[in-house]
Amino acid sequence: MAVRVVIFDLFNTLVSEFDLNRPSHIEVAHALQLPVKEFQQEYQNLRLARLTGQFSDYTAILRHIVQKLGGKSTEDIIKTLAERRYAAGAVHLRRIDPKILDMLNEITTSGIRLGLISNTEGSPVLDWANSPLARFFAVTVFSNLVGMVKPDPDIYQHTCKNLGVAPSDCIFIGDGNSDELQGAAQVGMLPFCAAWFLRQHTDLLGEDIVMCRAAGYPVLSHPSEVADRVRDICAAR
Repeated sequence: MAVRVVIFDLFNTLVSEFDLNRPSHIEVAHALQLPVKEFQQEYQNLRLARLTGQFSDYTAILRHIVQKLGGKSTEDIIKTLAERRYAAGAVHLRRIDPKILDMLNEITTSGIRLGLISNTEGSPVLDWANSPLARFFAVTVFSNLVGMVKPDPDIYQHTCKNLGVAPSDCIFIGDGNSDELQGAAQVGMLPFCAAWFLRQHTDLLGEDIVMCRAAGYPVLSHPSEVADRVRDICAAR
């Protein structure tokens, strides 16, 4: 395999999704004067629409849910919740673990380019340009902007086309959510499960989370292993 590009997932791969400090579903439901379970279910029901950009922003999502479920929230409350969510995402994207930055720097200085594919509704990555992560990536693909989500083969193909490489030239690294590793393998990429953040949260996710998410693909336990594995693959070609 001729490795030319390493493509990363974002959440729980480069940043943890468990310390975003954004308003919880419980807090949002209470603020919107909606039953928590109904709010959570409707938010989940809208997953594909949210992630493919069918809503312009988080305020539009909340307005839709309030209208459907009959909440009594005001526009000011909706905007405040959205602003808090945007602000939390901005802070989170600027506070990156140095081990992650060291890993990305080591890969790029070796001449390997980086790509990123993230399933997102938009709000958590609005401040992406100001993140210390942004400078490392030749191509970033956010699902809400391209109308495709992992593990749809089209989003991987789209990313490769923008990078000017074949999928077989790419390693894909992610925590395995949304069957993203299987999707990467399906188009010909070499997938690895990023386990470092998952293992920090086994109390919430379960002791077998890494095994479940890895789905039989190789597991990387620390960011430093990524550059080592890339070097090994390049040396063996």
